[in-house]
Amino acid sequence: MIYTYIPYAPKDKKSNLGWSYNNFMEKVDDDDWVLFLDHDATFTVKQWYSQIEDIIEKNNEFGAFTSLMNRVGNPFHIPNNIDRNNHNILYHREVGKIIYDKYTYDVIDMPHNNFNMFLSGVLILVSKKTWKKIGGFKEGFLGVDNCFHVDCLYNDIRVGLMNGVYLYHFYRADGVPPPKPEKINNPYFTEEYKNKINKLKQR
Repeated sequence: MIYTYIPYAPKDKKSNLGWSYNNFMEKVDDDDWVLFLDHDATFTVKQWYSQIEDIIEKNNEFGAFTSLMNRVGNPFHIPNNIDRNNHNILYHREVGKIIYDKYTYDVIDMPHNNFNMFLSGVLILVSKKTWKKIGGFKEGFLGVDNCFHVDCLYNDIRVGLMNGVYLYHFYRADGVPPPKPEKINNPYFTEEYKNKINKLKQR
């Protein structure tokens, strides 16, 4: 079973996105998968659920996945020649169909630029088995997605980029600036993760 969930931390958890991920993962069975999706993102083809079921089945060497999208900080998620400032959903549904038709089940290892750039958490598809093996998501808000990618690689779990899955992501199109990293608990900047990344580079 694949559960789809928009994670959000209640007020008493103070933007602890890691808690929200872990709280939901605890509820599913050991053979299940969870697809975490940002509140301002949407799929662009109607076949997305069956497509993802097939991707998991056909690419069982991967323990987690992410996807393509139009707007995000990590350029590895963005297809070539996308108009990032076009917010017409019909445009993105057309792009999504082209990508779906051409790359339906295609998966590659998520690029990381020699362990210097990690996945964006707009879409995280993860198995319960992977979640247990890495010890869950780290507590915090910004950087939790980066830490998840690092933890997977550190535990020899492959993270796949689904080249046939394309999202429309609103991502600050209204001009609202991002929160300042120094004001939010970001586990990615801890010594623990700096050490993990250095060890990955030495392998």
